[in-house]
Amino acid sequence: MWVETFTGLRMRQFERVLTVVGEWGGTGPGGGRSCCLPLAEQVLLGSV
Repeated sequence: MWVETFTGLRMRQFERVLTVVGEWGGTGPGGGRSCCLPLAEQVLLGSV
């Protein structure tokens, strides 16, 4: 798994982070962006 390599988190811990980000309203990019990555990929890229 790339999650553990890049973040140092176990997959279960990363899933908890995704849950919290989703609850806070992190569902997609802001206005003006033409493409949208899935939430898991956004969080993974943000943690690098």
